[in-house]
Amino acid sequence: MVLPSKLGELSYPYFLNKMGGISMTEGLASLIVARVYDFFIVLMIFLFSSLAFQNLFKVNLLFVLLLTLLLILLILVAFFYMNRLLILISNVCGCLFKILRKKESKTALWVQKKIHEMSEDFYAIRAKKTYLAVTLTSLLSWSMIFLTFQAFLLGFGVKISFLKVLFGSTVAVIASALPIGGIGNWGTLEVGWAAGFLMTGLSKEQAIATGFAFHILIFIICALLGLLSWVTLKKKEAPLRTS
Repeated sequence: MVLPSKLGELSYPYFLNKMGGISMTEGLASLIVARVYDFFIVLMIFLFSSLAFQNLFKVNLLFVLLLTLLLILLILVAFFYMNRLLILISNVCGCLFKILRKKESKTALWVQKKIHEMSEDFYAIRAKKTYLAVTLTSLLSWSMIFLTFQAFLLGFGVKISFLKVLFGSTVAVIASALPIGGIGNWGTLEVGWAAGFLMTGLSKEQAIATGFAFHILIFIICALLGLLSWVTLKKKEAPLRTS
């Protein structure tokens, strides 16, 4: 969460490889799959909640709906053709290396090999055809997240309906997903949060203050969970080293 521009996402395949023995390419492929499902669910929720707040949009509602549907379609196309896209990227890299006369270099061969491996891993994950199960699990997970958002707001003394929480927080999630954040994603999430909840009727002071408070709470919770996990893993490793 601390690294800027979503670079922290790379820690996911790294720790999967270090602690679980899963290859880096398989970890990256599973990360892509997870993010595809996340974006799909969040955009669907945004589409649903935007219908209830159509009077808030200063642009034509039809434009918002078409744009959201287009994004959902692009995500689905990317998901089903990702392995072919990765092979295309590998071939493009091969052409570039050939032009730069580095086609036979170890680095060039390694890059092409890893892209091909990730393509195969992605295809293997998709071939399991667990679309419905993963979609329902992701939907349940995000529902719990949005309920947590509402609990935070109620804890801050802001009385707000769950439907408004859905709309406001999906705008924040979409904004924070953009790879333009600074250190700790500070600023990007707050802008999205404030914009979303201003449209639901919160005052400017409430929208800005709750955005910063929410971000601080998320950092504290993640730090505590990370510390607890680290201590637990260290305790499990200790007996192995002794033996």
